[in-house]
Amino acid sequence: MSLSNVSLHYRAYSVGTTCLLLLSLLLTGCPWQSYVQKHSGLPPVAFQGKPSLEQLMSTVNSTQLVKQLQSQGARISIAGAPTLKAQFIVEQPKKFRLTAGLFDFTATEVDFGSNDDLVWLFVKQQAEPAVVYVHHDQLATTAARHYLPIDLNWITEAMGLVYLDPAGFHEGPFQLENGTFEIRSRLQTPSGEVTRRMIVDDRFGWVLEQHLTQANGQVLASVKASEHSFYPRHGVSLPHRVQIQLFPGGENQMAFQIDVPRYQINNNMGDANQIWSLPEYNGYPQIDLSKVSPPQAVNYAPPTIQQRVPAPNPHNNETRIASPRYESDLLNR
Repeated sequence: MSLSNVSLHYRAYSVGTTCLLLLSLLLTGCPWQSYVQKHSGLPPVAFQGKPSLEQLMSTVNSTQLVKQLQSQGARISIAGAPTLKAQFIVEQPKKFRLTAGLFDFTATEVDFGSNDDLVWLFVKQQAEPAVVYVHHDQLATTAARHYLPIDLNWITEAMGLVYLDPAGFHEGPFQLENGTFEIRSRLQTPSGEVTRRMIVDDRFGWVLEQHLTQANGQVLASVKASEHSFYPRHGVSLPHRVQIQLFPGGENQMAFQIDVPRYQINNNMGDANQIWSLPEYNGYPQIDLSKVSPPQAVNYAPPTIQQRVPAPNPHNNETRIASPRYESDLLNR
């Protein structure tokens, strides 16, 4: 056998042996498995078998390590409407803001936000557009609860920053047939007590679905989250696709999908005074929902979108595991 043939044979043997060794290490669960997970962007396995309620809550609540969250290059999709460029910002515990428009240089089409004192909503494409707002402490005791029956801080949980209050009422986990666990909780909202069904991945602890239901069986909101990525620098996984339905089947139903290519975590977000202030738009009034009449006696109609979330491509909506794609996070892994 020539020297070159010997060299090729040795390299082929070496590569094959290395692959077999790596595969055996992964399958046997030795310490190398944690090394590969840490350096490949894979999240650590959260559960070995069925967890206790306390273990599951601890895993879900790990997202509380995220104090500030900002989207990069996000888009909002609504069936029958142009896709909007969006930006989503969160500062725990009560501040969030979602703004969207057709292009960076065009006027804002949607502005939905909350600061420590109040929450607001502006949707430009409606008959009588206005900036509607209400103070948090007036939401449950005034007519505003008819327009905004959900605790609006829940939008941050819809985007992945879920919190299970250890002092709250929870049942489960119940193991489902599709490889998930279910937790049932009772929550207080402006419209009264609701039940939240939360579906959690049985390996990594990702929150895949949330459903809020009133005592009469009416669904207030449903959320499906997918395409999770693990951010090892912060020890959390976040979804990159979120489908939200508000009041499904009702007169004021709203449905949309948010896709977020990248996140910025626990970094400076810009001018706080500008981000967290009640917005003013020239030519559009500001309406305090705590001072209006109940819906049956008022001419004002809350923003509605009579559409459904577009059916996702089955190949693009599969839950995936990916390493972080935000540059500053990659540089500090």
